[in-house]
Amino acid sequence: MSVKDRLQVGVNGALRPFGVQLVRGFSTDPLISPFLPARRTIKRAAEAGLSVGDYLDSYSSEPGATAETVEVMLEASGLLKAAQVGKVLEIGPGSGRYTTRVMSALRPQAYDVYETAPDWVRYLRSEFPSLTFHPADGHTLASSGSSTVDLVHAHKLLCYIPFVTAVCYFDEMARVVRPGGTVAFDLITDDCMDLQMTKTWLAEPSRGSIYSVAPRDWVLRFMAERDLELTGSHFVPLSGGRTELLVFNRR
Repeated sequence: MSVKDRLQVGVNGALRPFGVQLVRGFSTDPLISPFLPARRTIKRAAEAGLSVGDYLDSYSSEPGATAETVEVMLEASGLLKAAQVGKVLEIGPGSGRYTTRVMSALRPQAYDVYETAPDWVRYLRSEFPSLTFHPADGHTLASSGSSTVDLVHAHKLLCYIPFVTAVCYFDEMARVVRPGGTVAFDLITDDCMDLQMTKTWLAEPSRGSIYSVAPRDWVLRFMAERDLELTGSHFVPLSGGRTELLVFNRR
């Protein structure tokens, strides 16, 4: 690793709590594609003849991963059987690739989002004018009331931030979800660390350095203490490995 690369890793470590990361604008590394500026990502998607969501699927994980994730999440939630879904809240929607599928499937009365990247906020406002945007501080859902949300979810977010910051979000998601509602998110749990993923990270240490691993049993106990019961799980592709989608229902 060059001096410049070491400096960038060090700076990014300091910036992580703020939800910010430095990247090289010319990089084609799929590891950092989710952090590329919105304009560049949108342009590349158009050049590939794909929607932004499908472009990110094929570039950073695998085609169809987003659709499969949403399908598993909604099936485990039981919300597809609900007569009406009042409010959905998404943390870090980015390109909106999960947003569009959840909105289409549930048709909620309200859809709230917390997004820290200004360029993606501008894109989301243009593509999803019905969304309600809340100020995002990178660790809380301060603008949302307790027990007010039918579904609160986050994807390809908590695996990038420090575990202590993810725990802040666990606590906040448990606070805002209503009784009978659903909390869903994906993490790199210890169950994700199979032999192949371990070999990949050992061969390319920089690949694993941007990720955060979470203890699965601890997370399940933490959520259970907040009356959230695990109702489904599913492994989701990730560049260099996989994450685990965990779906909880509030008792």
